[in-house]
Amino acid sequence: MPADCARDILCFFEGIVFSMKRFLLSVALIFFLAHPPMAQNISYGGLFPTIDHSAELSKRISYNVYVFDAIKPYSNTINNVTDESRSLYIYGEAGLSYAISKHLSVTASYVYERQNPFRNSFRNENRAFQQLTLKLPIRKTELKQRLRYDERFVQDRETGKTPFTHRLRYLIGLKRPIRNDKMYFFLYSEAFFNTTSGAQYVFNENWSAAQIGFKLNGWSSLETGLLYVGWINNRHADWLNQFYLQVSWVTHFDLAENRQDR
Repeated sequence: MPADCARDILCFFEGIVFSMKRFLLSVALIFFLAHPPMAQNISYGGLFPTIDHSAELSKRISYNVYVFDAIKPYSNTINNVTDESRSLYIYGEAGLSYAISKHLSVTASYVYERQNPFRNSFRNENRAFQQLTLKLPIRKTELKQRLRYDERFVQDRETGKTPFTHRLRYLIGLKRPIRNDKMYFFLYSEAFFNTTSGAQYVFNENWSAAQIGFKLNGWSSLETGLLYVGWINNRHADWLNQFYLQVSWVTHFDLAENRQDR
C-alpha cells in the first residue's frame, strides 16, 4: 500500500475517534441543557431521514428545500394504550434567501407539515416563516445564530377550524471542520416561544442535535447523529421527549458560478 494512502486511511480513522469524543461530550451537554425535568413525561426513540438541498442563484439570492420524516419503528404500551409503529410527522419546506452581507442573511419560506400522515387522525399544518441568520467565524469554528418567526395555520380536527397562531424561535449552534476538512462536527439547540395571546405556555418546545458530517464530494455530504425533539404534551406540562437517529443527505450547488463559467 502506498505510504500516502496509508496516511490518509490513518487520518480518517483518527478523525472518527476524535469526532466521537466531541460528539459524546456534546450529547451530554445538549441533554443537560435541553431535557426538561421528568414528571409524567413520555419518551421514545426513532429514525429521522432527511434531505437538505440548497443552491446559489446569484451572489445574493439562494433557495433551499428541506424534507424529513420522523419514524417510530416499534410498538409500545403507554398508560395501558398500545402505540403502534408509525410515521409521526412529515415535513416539507421551500424558501428563498437574500444575503445582506457575507455573514447575515434573511429568508422567507413556506412549510407543509402533516402529523400522523398515514392515519385517520392526521392533522395538517400550513406555515410561513421569516428568519435572520448570522454566521460568524471564530478561528476554525463557525458560530451560527438564527431568529425565526412562524405564522401557523394548524388544523383542529375536533372543531373543523384552522386557527392562526404564531411563535418565535431562537437557534444557536457551532460547526467545526475535522481532519483536512473531510469531516465536520456540529451541534445546535433551538428554543420555541409562543407569542400568541393567551397561550398557556411560553416556552413549549426544543430541538437539539449533535452530529458528524462526512463530505462525499464538492457538492454533497452525509450527516448523522443524535437529534432530540421535545414539546409540552398536555395541559399538565408533561413533555413528549423524542430521541432520533438522524441521517441527512445534504447537497449544495452554486448555479451562479456555473453560469459565469459558460
